[in-house]
Amino acid sequence: MRSRPGAAPAIVVTFDDGPVDVPAKTVLLLHGIGVSSRYFHRLAPELAQDSRVIAVDLPGFGRAPKPGHRLTVEDFAGLVAAFIDSRGCGPVVVVGHSMGAQIATSLARQRPDLVTAVVLVGPVMPPADATPVRAAARLLVDTLRESPHSNALVFTDYVRCGSRWYLAVLPSMLAYRVEDDLPALAVPVTVVRGARDPIARAEWSRAITSLAVSGRFVEVPGAPHVVMLSHAREVAREVRRRLSPEESPTRQ
Repeated sequence: MRSRPGAAPAIVVTFDDGPVDVPAKTVLLLHGIGVSSRYFHRLAPELAQDSRVIAVDLPGFGRAPKPGHRLTVEDFAGLVAAFIDSRGCGPVVVVGHSMGAQIATSLARQRPDLVTAVVLVGPVMPPADATPVRAAARLLVDTLRESPHSNALVFTDYVRCGSRWYLAVLPSMLAYRVEDDLPALAVPVTVVRGARDPIARAEWSRAITSLAVSGRFVEVPGAPHVVMLSHAREVAREVRRRLSPEESPTRQ
């Protein structure tokens, strides 16, 4: 399905649950390229036990119609900002996985009033890997490390997305530099990677964490790239740390 001509690209809410009467306790989940919010199906209810959690499908992915024109990472971030404004749900702790991590940092840089903290899960990607061939090779390695359940979710989402839209978005993802955003962010940043993630490599994840004013690096033992699906409780624990206003973040 495509957006109507002239219509703004649509963001579709797939999960909105948890207490709404607790100030500064809203989490927004942003997925990566080619996939959808479905792979948050364990993390979202875990967090919704004590926080409001909103998961969305970004334009062209999952249930969201495909726009009539290509979008960049910055475009996605602008659309997310407009979404938060329209729903009046900000400010939020924004959790982005893979390309969603790029959208999260871009959002926090464009609209710091809408973001209280950023959690980057499996952020992409080291400059040396940011070519279509190398990125595909890393993705293939990760496929061999993911569970059958994770691969089934990802592959069916890829089919739904289709190669045309995936390839339309890919150049912006490969070119985008979270390392340019992070030093400009005043909010605390947590970087979470699975210890077996071949995409968000350890040295890369540690390096970008060090760029944040208030950065925390977390590595989940045994986890691959889609760490929030395989280890939802561990990731939820780190998100909750950023939901606690009493905590004073420190660089780690």
